[in-house]
Amino acid sequence: MSKNYKIYLKENNLLYFKNGKGEMEVSVKQCFPWSDPTKFLSLRNDDENEVFLIEDVNTLDKETKSVIQTYLERISFVMEITSILRVEDEIELRVWEVMTKQGQRVFHTKLDAWPKLREDGSVLIEDIAGDLFVVTTMDSLDPKSQKTLHTFID
Repeated sequence: MSKNYKIYLKENNLLYFKNGKGEMEVSVKQCFPWSDPTKFLSLRNDDENEVFLIEDVNTLDKETKSVIQTYLERISFVMEITSILRVEDEIELRVWEVMTKQGQRVFHTKLDAWPKLREDGSVLIEDIAGDLFVVTTMDSLDPKSQKTLHTFID
């Protein structure tokens, strides 16, 4: 049985989805569970509407699987937070200033977007651009940073 879609990268390194309705640029959002990054990947258009769901990357044909894995490697850069310098609420946004293993960063989250405490004890924060920041364990932070973060996850 042949598939009626194609997922591929163009020269511009952007991911595209093509089916009987046409071609469109898409992004990938991982659905739950985050503990298995090869399952339940949502392909979304510019309006963040899902156009296709990959239930398991391992069930894709070899070429499509390779494209998805390459794309995910390019976008899956997660910055590890080592301390929280400040968090301030502004109009409809929360501004985070943090130190990461990659250096000092400032990012924004929506006021109703709370850090997620994961089963392994890590804390995941997704900014408005879709970038991910992680605290591997609360104990890895200094006491002031722990206290600041606890106010957002408790």
